Amino acid sequence: MTKTIAITGGIGSGKSTFCNELRHKGFKIHSSDEQVAKIYKTPEKKFIFYLNSIGLSMAVMNKTIDKKTISKIIFTNTKMRKKLEKYIFNVVRKKRSEFIKKEKKKKTKIIFIDIPLLFENKLENKFHKVISIIAPRKTRLERLKKTRKMSETQFKNILKSQTSDIIRKAKSDYVVYNNSTLKDYKNKINRLIDKF
Repeated sequence: MTKTIAITGGIGSGKSTFCNELRHKGFKIHSSDEQVAKIYKTPEKKFIFYLNSIGLSMAVMNKTIDKKTISKIIFTNTKMRKKLEKYIFNVVRKKRSEFIKKEKKKKTKIIFIDIPLLFENKLENKFHKVISIIAPRKTRLERLKKTRKMSETQFKNILKSQTSDIIRKAKSDYVVYNNSTLKDYKNKINRLIDKF
């Protein structure tokens, strides 16, 4: 039987670092964030058409998509955000199902699925175990300012659409705290990986 383990956490918590450590150990991973990045990087005609149809045409230029423009709009417009999420989630869900099916066919013992909005979409019961990454808000904001040039306002708007760390802790089988140095965090990750 293939064990499926979900990884989740708020924006900027350190999910990418966790996934990179898993890859170094040779584990199979499906990353929702990577799938979303592909949707935007090489957009299909139907996606561009969909963006235009829901009022996000200002983010489309010569078959390329400006994600910053989309972020600014959707995190202040709940109705539009939900419309966009519906499309994105359907594509990602399909890719995730294909990945799980493929690995089960290969009889892979354990696979990891990175899903940022796991609890928000009530997907936790679809997996054998759930790992949550928890990091202080202040640390996450500082990280995102450096890596994504994100403003504090944007960060706060995104947090409104994500579940709280209190809920993550309560609903997870494992919690990894990313609240110190990178070396310390990687040690915690590897100690947990060793359990699997």
